[in-house]
Amino acid sequence: MDDIQNKKTGNQYRYIYRKEACRFWWCALPYVDEKGRKRQFRKCFRDNRYHNKQAALDAAVAWRDAQMRALKRQGTLGTPPRLRRVAVNELNTLKARDNSFGIIGITVTRRQKPKGINVSVTAQRGQKKWFSMRRHGAFEAFRLGVRQRCEWIQVPVPSDEELRRRFQHWLKNNLRCLQEYDIAVNDPGDAPIAAHRCRYAG
Repeated sequence: MDDIQNKKTGNQYRYIYRKEACRFWWCALPYVDEKGRKRQFRKCFRDNRYHNKQAALDAAVAWRDAQMRALKRQGTLGTPPRLRRVAVNELNTLKARDNSFGIIGITVTRRQKPKGINVSVTAQRGQKKWFSMRRHGAFEAFRLGVRQRCEWIQVPVPSDEELRRRFQHWLKNNLRCLQEYDIAVNDPGDAPIAAHRCRYAG
């Protein structure tokens, strides 16, 4: 479902998603069954049934809240989503490879025709998106990718300081690759490594 839009204000709309083309909201609420297996309650809220988009959203939120209260009483509410990542101070324990940002769901892919490098983002329910390093610059493509994944799984975005440190770790092993593909680094706060060794840094 490529056109799912996650709507949120803080945690207000957690677990609630929008399928705009079909005009409905849907809720996917995780829980743990009696055997310890991860499961989901799912329900759809169509605009036409509730007369308009806002009323359908209100119904979805009310249903979600009622289910969450029941699951909390039972102690079976699923684990809150989080951005799975290796601690910044442990990045050096990772192998030197293209996806060594240390964040699950964020990888780097190369292509020859047309020649370029993408930051690839994946999440549950088959969500996938790419951000071109040629179009955005290397660091900005990485930052956009992380923000997209955080939006999809509805968790806070790491600070720019943390993202720069992760990017610097990746850059140490891949600077030559950026030179080969004529890709700009493009972030002033991230330029020290690239400025002296890569004439393509922006």
